[in-house]
Amino acid sequence: MMRPLLATLVLATATTAAAAAPAPASGDLAIRSVVVRPSDPVVGPSGSVRLVVDVVARGADRVSVVLEPGRAPAEDDEPGEEPGPDVTPSPPSGDAVPVPSVSPDPAVPPGATVPATVPPGTVPAAVPLPGLGGLASAVVPGVTGASRDGRPARRISSGEWETWRFLPDKALSRWYPSGPWTVVATAVNGRGERVVAHAGFNLRRETEIEGLKVAREGNGVRVTGTLMRVDPVGKVDYRPFAGQRVRIRFRPEGSSRWKTVGEAVTRRDGWFTARVRADGEGAWRAEYAGTSRYAADASPQREA
Repeated sequence: MMRPLLATLVLATATTAAAAAPAPASGDLAIRSVVVRPSDPVVGPSGSVRLVVDVVARGADRVSVVLEPGRAPAEDDEPGEEPGPDVTPSPPSGDAVPVPSVSPDPAVPPGATVPATVPPGTVPAAVPLPGLGGLASAVVPGVTGASRDGRPARRISSGEWETWRFLPDKALSRWYPSGPWTVVATAVNGRGERVVAHAGFNLRRETEIEGLKVAREGNGVRVTGTLMRVDPVGKVDYRPFAGQRVRIRFRPEGSSRWKTVGEAVTRRDGWFTARVRADGEGAWRAEYAGTSRYAADASPQREA
């Protein structure tokens, strides 16, 4: 089984945004949201994507997060029971609980990947606190933890709700399982009480529509191309993606609106062909909608 990714605190900022649902009594230990950025990570044949996880909690002295492949358990699952095939998938990251409005962090723009080295001017990562099973935790207020470069890390407190920001130690790449992943956030207070919240996201591998061609045939056009995907076995960069539906899209000349005019199913070698009616001149392209394991893609447009 794939070992969980350990998470380390990078920066803590504060938020006072109101919850979208009734909140527990003031001061009670609670987790309001778990937000993952980028929310829809896509990996190619090389390189990797680093995630940022924001946990908005109150009344917590320590917060930890673990990322692991698979769906989060449903509320009616028994403890330790594996979710069955009929379990409703977890919502996208940040939707497990109400999402507050978090002030943008200029160091980590929305949807951006995070470099392995923390940029100058940001709070560096804190070392794990003892007694948490090796999981990195936020520093207790008033106590500093040694960072990788020796500078202290800190949690900035302002208001009832606090944002705890984590940077997983390992970046995600093609070598990790594609499909659903779960973030498990645990908040603990000084009395040893704890609450747990889950969020989910899909790790997808890249797809690519190659060699799109549009040729006129009588009063129609024939659109052909090849759909490729990052090789799931890892022997080569890309392999043909068979049995997938590809939409044929057309934008009339002078219009800004694309419309679907046909579709095709890819063959074993990833190749597809579709003959559709041509209502005048314009631009053509092919689009693949993607799956929970493979990202969507759109070809460059072709004029005809």
